[in-house]
Amino acid sequence: MSNIEEIPEVSESRTFHQLGILLLDGSGSMAAKGENNTALAEHVNLAVREFLGFFKHSSQVNNFSIAVVTFDETATVHTPVTALKDVDDFADYNPMTNHGGGTFIGGALEQADKLAEQFLKEGTGVPHDVRIIVMSDGLCQKADETEEIASRMKGNDRLLICSSLFTPISKANDPESNEAKTVLRDIASAANLYKTTYKEADLRQFFISSMSAKRKAGND
Repeated sequence: MSNIEEIPEVSESRTFHQLGILLLDGSGSMAAKGENNTALAEHVNLAVREFLGFFKHSSQVNNFSIAVVTFDETATVHTPVTALKDVDDFADYNPMTNHGGGTFIGGALEQADKLAEQFLKEGTGVPHDVRIIVMSDGLCQKADETEEIASRMKGNDRLLICSSLFTPISKANDPESNEAKTVLRDIASAANLYKTTYKEADLRQFFISSMSAKRKAGND
């Protein structure tokens, strides 16, 4: 009997193309202990892996691409724009790797804006849009500059900025945390696109929800 060739797996056609860009704070304060006496940076690492795994097992996987930027005073492209199905969800996403200094969210936003601009410029065939997902645990040292950068980026109607303060619940009401929260709320594209997170599970859900969140009217 002749051999029968296997039929290759047929992937579903792409109906839209969304880029999620994770901006992960790797400043020195991310070494602080959070839930289960584990460093905040390691909680971020695990939350990112689980977020990626969630979407890689989705029937919509072909519609998404991912990029990751880590930052302290400077921003580094950890993962360039990559089709989600090809992203390694077991890689090291600890944002303190090669970081550990102060916090400048604006630099990370500028790096994300470059990635987004190129993605949207090259996009053809189906609708393209971008979600920039910002996670920080503390106060940006150049808050005014960061807010100016975010304000300019919000003029792009195919781009949404979602943001979260990730902090131990014991520090939730510290004056610095409240200041940090204000900045992160201000840079979000709408009030409903900001979320305070206290645990790894909260952060993972924030990442997941940000990919499907919509701007609510009246929240600008």
